[in-house]
Amino acid sequence: MHGALTDPERAASRRLMQRGAAHHPITWGVTLVFLALIDVGVTHSLLLWGPTAFEDTHDMRRVVFAQTYQVARKIYAPDPVVRTPVALLGNSRIFLSARESFVQPELARLPAARDASVVNLGIFGAGLGDQETLVRHLGRLHPALVVLTMGTSDLLGTAASPLAGEPARLLRVGWASGVAPRDTPVERVDRWIRTLWPLYRFREFARAALEDRLARRPDPGPFPEHFASTRALFDYIHGSKGERVEVAYRAWRAAPAFAAFVDYLKIGSDGYLELARQRAAGPPLTEQSPGTRVLDAVLTRLAGGPWTTIVFLMPENPLIELDAAREYHRPGFSAEAAAIVTRVAERHQVRVVDARAWMPAEAFIDFDHLMPDLSGFQRPFAEEIAAALHA
Repeated sequence: MHGALTDPERAASRRLMQRGAAHHPITWGVTLVFLALIDVGVTHSLLLWGPTAFEDTHDMRRVVFAQTYQVARKIYAPDPVVRTPVALLGNSRIFLSARESFVQPELARLPAARDASVVNLGIFGAGLGDQETLVRHLGRLHPALVVLTMGTSDLLGTAASPLAGEPARLLRVGWASGVAPRDTPVERVDRWIRTLWPLYRFREFARAALEDRLARRPDPGPFPEHFASTRALFDYIHGSKGERVEVAYRAWRAAPAFAAFVDYLKIGSDGYLELARQRAAGPPLTEQSPGTRVLDAVLTRLAGGPWTTIVFLMPENPLIELDAAREYHRPGFSAEAAAIVTRVAERHQVRVVDARAWMPAEAFIDFDHLMPDLSGFQRPFAEEIAAALHA
């Protein structure tokens, strides 16, 4: 029939109609609404923040990722019973020694801090650059007090323990660049998209949570709320080597020489000893060192927030002073680093609590880390939190 469309003409007409629909503002509007609903449905639900098996991993290659996920959950899906949040920033030193289940009962016995709720945001290996990134998220938590915990060696950046690592990569947001390392152009665009789009921001966590639920992997269980003995602690940390570690630890307690403590560490923590050697051989520390500049950037952000901030220098094992060979420490370094931290904090009118000499050698797992629960650190630490809340 005259005027009828041929098959090629009808196909071309359909393509034009489809192209027109795709470019229509209503189509884009519906698409954006649909994406927004998906975003809210995932990032505000148990799909993303529900319990997972991977977050309880004992695989040290995955621990940092798992703990960063837990930190993000505490900030973006907080416990509704938290009343006056006290945010603890730091690395494994504070993660192990000031778990919520350790500190919260101590706060409850102090009238000045009964309404305070500790939120431990410690992440294994987190450097000061990671803390600078984490501070960018703290507004969601609305803390009354932020405690930046650190060891004096945190001012050093080593290959095994950089100033910024996986937490800074996973949590980077904001329009301004981070501090260490500087963004590449691709990373800068990625940071901007993460800032605007929550589901993209948490895409690594969402993927891990989905894989975890589909695979239904065995769950090793969460970090224990309390430890009854050093043997229970060593079994949790070292698994099948727990008994050997306990025997070596008891041998050191019976004859507390520095060499005996090193022998105990060699059984379960030989990699940690190598990290200590790296730090001891590190470059000199000055006001212009990278770590000092990053600390200044962290305190700049913290001092500008609507909360009280203190810097807390974590306890150090006094046994390290018996290292006559200077293999694991530099004489005088701790005092020099503490003085630098104090000067930087004073510029921001932030108080420093120097707890380096608080605890005896038997309270430590190694040269840096206090025994979780068993050290008793949570008691004086809770008192310091109460004092800071009402300073």
